[in-house]
Amino acid sequence: MVMMGRTAEALFWIGRYTERTENHARLIDVYYHIREEKETSSDQSWSRLIDTIGDRAAFTEQYGSFTEQHVLQYITLDKNNSNSLLACTNHARSNLRNIREKMPAELWDIMNGLYLWLKEKEVRDITNDSPHLFYRFIRDTLSMFQGAATSVMPRQNEWHFVEAGRYLERAENLLRLLQSLCHDYAREELSSYPLMLSVLKSVSGYESYRREHADTVNLSSIIKFLMLHETFPRSVSFSFQSLERSLQGIQMEDPDLNLAVHRLAKLAGKVKANLACMDEDDILSGKLEMTLSALRESCNVMGLRMSKVFFPSREEVIA
Repeated sequence: MVMMGRTAEALFWIGRYTERTENHARLIDVYYHIREEKETSSDQSWSRLIDTIGDRAAFTEQYGSFTEQHVLQYITLDKNNSNSLLACTNHARSNLRNIREKMPAELWDIMNGLYLWLKEKEVRDITNDSPHLFYRFIRDTLSMFQGAATSVMPRQNEWHFVEAGRYLERAENLLRLLQSLCHDYAREELSSYPLMLSVLKSVSGYESYRREHADTVNLSSIIKFLMLHETFPRSVSFSFQSLERSLQGIQMEDPDLNLAVHRLAKLAGKVKANLACMDEDDILSGKLEMTLSALRESCNVMGLRMSKVFFPSREEVIA
């Protein structure tokens, strides 16, 4: 079955937007823990969150000050912010609606329900009740979406396109988080034990990390775990491994397209192999930020090449 153009594009971006929404909900939630466990100025805490998952220039132009109300509105409910939780959910829902006949009905019901629930919310609904429960509901709903997809989608091209988008997005989001982590550490803002643990908790890696490192919590160990662990599902290494496997699963009738897919899979495999060659000395060598930037550029290249191969009619690239 040849799937090109809008169908393949929609599947790919369903994977990206659902993963982006979940990742951002996790990160917002953990920042509440950070503020509760570490004394820091409110503006500093919220501005750091904007730098990690938002656009500082766009935010300051629209809102000015980094208050809790303004930041939560911008990153959660602002329709004009393309990376807000509401906007990402709407993008995933719109792509799913365009190909409803090709996807299990359960997936539409879950995503449509989440969007309808979220679009009725106001920022006071988050702060007046429990922010943790609010963002956990979003995470749990998206986990249900992923569980339904895993349970009912045939392992054909549709599945592999969604998974390719999911794992490319996962790798890019984690790399952005690690860059923010290193930046804060360099400014001596990440010296507290609770804050380091919060970083692990934001990717649900706390328990897995503790099983391997017990009470050892330092920057190099956390970076090594999140970048190089081959079996932790949210590590960079695992994400590229899964991206490679998803691309290998795509079967095109056109021999030229099959060759292009094969080259994309080899590129993901090359990044995975380079990661496997890294060790603790590389992490501590002072070149870590350069490595993280190079890996993020690899993600950008993968996204652009996939757009060129599979979505030739695309007029613009959604970032």
